[in-house]
Amino acid sequence: MYVASLYGAFLVGVAVAQQPAPAFEPIDFNVTKALRDLEIHIEDIPALENFLEVERRALDDESRACQAACAAIQSLYGSGTVYDQGEANYDNFTGSYWSGEQQNVSPRCIFKPSKATEVSAVVLLSRLTQCPFAAKSGGHAAMAGASSIQGGITISFANLNGISLNGDKSIASVGAGNIWGEVFESLATSDRTVVGGRLFNIGVGGLTTGGGISYFSPRYGWACDNVESFDVVTASGILVRASAQEFPDLYWALRGGGNNFGLVVNFHLKTIPLPQGQIWGGQKTYLEADFRGLDEAFAHAATSAAQDVDAGLYVVYVYAGGRKLGLPVLYHADVGAGARSPVWAGFHNNNMTAVGDTTRPRLLTEWAAETMHDSPNGKRQLFYTLSTKADVEMATFARRRFFDTVVAAVGDVPGIGPNIVFQAIGTPQLEQMRKNGGNPLGLDPEGGPVYIMLLAASWERREDDARVTAYLSDLLREIKAEAVARGSFVDYVYMNYASEYQDVVSSYGAANKAKMKSIAERYDPAQVFQKLQPGYFKLDRAPTPGTDYYNI
Repeated sequence: MYVASLYGAFLVGVAVAQQPAPAFEPIDFNVTKALRDLEIHIEDIPALENFLEVERRALDDESRACQAACAAIQSLYGSGTVYDQGEANYDNFTGSYWSGEQQNVSPRCIFKPSKATEVSAVVLLSRLTQCPFAAKSGGHAAMAGASSIQGGITISFANLNGISLNGDKSIASVGAGNIWGEVFESLATSDRTVVGGRLFNIGVGGLTTGGGISYFSPRYGWACDNVESFDVVTASGILVRASAQEFPDLYWALRGGGNNFGLVVNFHLKTIPLPQGQIWGGQKTYLEADFRGLDEAFAHAATSAAQDVDAGLYVVYVYAGGRKLGLPVLYHADVGAGARSPVWAGFHNNNMTAVGDTTRPRLLTEWAAETMHDSPNGKRQLFYTLSTKADVEMATFARRRFFDTVVAAVGDVPGIGPNIVFQAIGTPQLEQMRKNGGNPLGLDPEGGPVYIMLLAASWERREDDARVTAYLSDLLREIKAEAVARGSFVDYVYMNYASEYQDVVSSYGAANKAKMKSIAERYDPAQVFQKLQPGYFKLDRAPTPGTDYYNI
């Protein structure tokens, strides 16, 4: 069993069956002692003079607590590891987030650890001072506070960026600070890849722990289902390796449970062959006259996924420049067979004419970079999602309501870029979620293929936030009502597409939610990752609860 103590990594030869089932963290856990085990003596750090546990004096506000925590980190690891407000490095870092909402968050400091023990230290210092924290892998979430925190400590994993293969190239060890494009580039030199994101600049951490739809998901399942093991810093600062054999409950929970159980610092990912780093794929472009045919072609691809488990697709309907466009994105893991897949039959049989077609063999890394440019950093962003059965009439209803309402509702918002996206999740893909003990997402292949629907918008001004949010919220509420009436609604919220108003974990089902809460209680009885890391999707709440916006 792999465990890293506070003194460093070591192997403990104990069978899983001998691992006691009760709490991972002892009831008498002492933060000061845990820090001392890391050779951090708080009595020697002037900034922590108020935090000796034997005579602790509470500070009068969180700001002073975070000032002390940031000063202690800087004292321990040097000024180059900590960015303070007012510094150019601080401004460059906050300005690097994808969404304008995240760029507007101002942490008290930013810490860039270079090894797992430093991540352990900052978790423990947060517990000691009660200064809240957030952790950033790629920083591609839409909502404020997802991977940065106002007034607290933002932990950047940027320096935890190692990428390596084991001896037989079956496992890639990938640090949490990587983005997918860099991972693909590194592995392509060995004709290997992993089940990862589809945009170059998406972070490894958030995508994987939230599920992770990939170009290779039709055959292999989602990213979370292709993790051999996680190296995760727990609430007590201990680093463990969670796998199907070791800490299997934690391993199960991390495969879709988000940031609720620890800080994953390294992902050990199962690799797949990718000769010459190439896949087949691209985008077709259709005009409004062909939208019904496109709905039907998409439905055929979703329901016939078993005919070719290397083929996948999603379709984007967008209002841009006064035009309505249908943009299906087709992809196939086999370069030679991609264009001929039987899954694409609907695109040939519906008398449709594409006015644009970029499908061809591609380098995975180049396509990931090309797609990234469609969504630049800095704009206001909102995601909203729901799931339905693969129902062509349901998709047609949602698409029509989007185009019928979008111009009047938000068409004059400066810089507006609204779209509705349908992602096909075929039955073979859902069946992959059962491997390695399953995952907590609650999707059942017996229910048949699923559409994951994404309503998304980008715009320029903060003063338009409420207007755009109200529109997408109202539209999604209307679509859900239709789905329920048709018997097509699937109670599953994909974390990586969810809005800050949606309670993702509740959609996983009552049994899975209860199991996740039990696992969190075992590894984090003090609720560090619920209270001191308050951002993103928590076990009992949406990131922004208690509003009138759509929240299911």
